[in-house]
Amino acid sequence: MGKPVAIVLGGTSPHVLLVNKLHERGYYVILVDYLQNPPAKTAADEHIQASTLDKERVLEIAREKHADLVISTCIDQANSVCCYVAEKLNLPHPYSYETSLYVTNKGLMKERMKKYDVPSSPFILTKSVSGIDWEAVSFPCVVKPVDCNSSKGVHRADSVEEAKPFVEEAIRLSQTDEAIIEDFCPGDEIQVDCVALDSDADVVMTRSKVKMQWGEGAVLNSVGSVVPAQIPEKLNPELKRIAQNIAKGFGLRNTPFFYQAIVTDDKVNVLEFAPRVGGGLSYYMIKNFVGFDAVEAAVNSFLGLPINRNYYLPEKIYRTCLLYAKPCTFDHIEGMEELKAKGIIKELFITKAKGDVIDGDMRSSNRVGSCVVEGNDIEELQERVSQFYSHVKVIDIHGNNMVILPN
Repeated sequence: MGKPVAIVLGGTSPHVLLVNKLHERGYYVILVDYLQNPPAKTAADEHIQASTLDKERVLEIAREKHADLVISTCIDQANSVCCYVAEKLNLPHPYSYETSLYVTNKGLMKERMKKYDVPSSPFILTKSVSGIDWEAVSFPCVVKPVDCNSSKGVHRADSVEEAKPFVEEAIRLSQTDEAIIEDFCPGDEIQVDCVALDSDADVVMTRSKVKMQWGEGAVLNSVGSVVPAQIPEKLNPELKRIAQNIAKGFGLRNTPFFYQAIVTDDKVNVLEFAPRVGGGLSYYMIKNFVGFDAVEAAVNSFLGLPINRNYYLPEKIYRTCLLYAKPCTFDHIEGMEELKAKGIIKELFITKAKGDVIDGDMRSSNRVGSCVVEGNDIEELQERVSQFYSHVKVIDIHGNNMVILPN
């Protein structure tokens, strides 16, 4: 073909941008995704329907296609497969396959975080409900699969009876048949977007997660984020110290990463981290709010090229509003275009197509749309967010409004 070949693992919407950036660099791009028509398919030169989690199949494809690069920028498990294949074929990659295992398994991750003085909550690991010493579990607790993407299978439990079915679900969803039970840490959840440099780590942007109550045993998820994070400025040195310890403990160099944490009073408790670009609106937020091109940085990281450090503090206060729907067959969203025309919202994104089935679970893969709102102060921001939620409608194929409004 006369072009270098890049294999992109995962056809998610954020990977459309990755495919385009690889085209700009002269690559012939092959997309690997188990879906027949993933969002990034039309952007790629070729699509192979295969699981991104099957590392031996991906290795086989990379050999057959004489790949020069195997890359994924926003999917944890796929990043691990990239590193595995790259090591087998002596291709460029941002960190070792061994490191990728530590960052895709929450149990291994938390053990290493403890070793390198990254504050985190106590936890236990289990492969069966019967093997748990419930006397050692503090309630409330959070139950998760140790190695799933997105927020799938993440629940809060307030009793043993409530926790048991969640543990069974987490084990079932886990690739290694293992669940992690963590002490629940009350407080404000934040995300800290960072970059690991050659001998240091820097904080690029912070955001506060906006939480929503959603039924008993709800999936712990957010309905948006506020940038910058609404926390005391005196915590900034601690945020940077944690970033530096994560980079040191996991051997990260020249790569973007982010960590999620709970802030309680003046303490920061890390939930988990990932050496990749965040999904959803993360790329848009970092690029437009602080000037950091995270996808470009991720590509440079894979290729061993320097990462551009030209980022800045946010000039306004920003909020993303994530939109979910009750169980339905999706048709369209009403109200968002009008709000954008009036200047109430800055940007809008539709993430579902007509005919898509929504099961009502509050996880990122069920998100139907989102928007960006900005304000000169928190009061103006909140007023515009209120206008958004009071006007937007999610319409199903029967003409019903199925939007879930935050309470």
